[in-house]
Amino acid sequence: MLRLRSDRGATLHHLLLLLVVLVMGFTTVISAEQASAADAEPGELRAMPATPAEGSGVVTLSTNDYRIGPSDQLEIDVFQIEELSGVERVNSRGYIKMPLIGSVKVAGLTQGEAENLITGLYSDEYLEDPQVNIDIIEYASQQVTVMGAVKEPGVFALKGRTTLLQALAMAKGLDGLPDKEGIIIFRANTAGKVVGYVVDLAQIESGLQGDPEVIGSDKIVVPVAGVASGIKGITDTLRGFVGFQRY
Repeated sequence: MLRLRSDRGATLHHLLLLLVVLVMGFTTVISAEQASAADAEPGELRAMPATPAEGSGVVTLSTNDYRIGPSDQLEIDVFQIEELSGVERVNSRGYIKMPLIGSVKVAGLTQGEAENLITGLYSDEYLEDPQVNIDIIEYASQQVTVMGAVKEPGVFALKGRTTLLQALAMAKGLDGLPDKEGIIIFRANTAGKVVGYVVDLAQIESGLQGDPEVIGSDKIVVPVAGVASGIKGITDTLRGFVGFQRY
């Protein structure tokens, strides 16, 4: 009888030690997450990962890597020559029309390559040491889709770096009974896998979370509060959908 009590005492002692270890481990994990969250400045611009499967990398719509496409709008500045400067939209064949040098094919070029091309064409016959600067002011070939509880759902061209709040503004804002805590950004990675990032808009508006940047081909869905069937209908049609992840 005494031995049985001793065994029970030892067992209870071991269980208590195990419980203490588990609690300490859990507390350490929570503290690490809180510390990580504290590192982010309220309201700072953060970006969704370009490759959700790997969960790394900051996404920017980089003009260094971006290649100009049809319907993109370019602001072209030839230094100190206003007559040669202006805003041009790339036509369906990939050309823009420039004073003196005529049609120039810029589709498929990066911003820097287009600048070098136009600089070379002007310096060949017309100008001495011209300085050409190009800004891509509308990425018509890079579009996001906004749907759900917004006033004007549709497909919108990105104009430089664009955040979630700016994308919602392009759709004229929220409408009806939106689920502000469950807005979803569907994004595909390079392998074609699609992840639905769940974003709490109220946290962003209050400055407690950063406003995430959106990129071309993102699909932004604002669900109607209390209606889950609409989201399922969308995910059923998304090829490569692998699941949801909290932003």
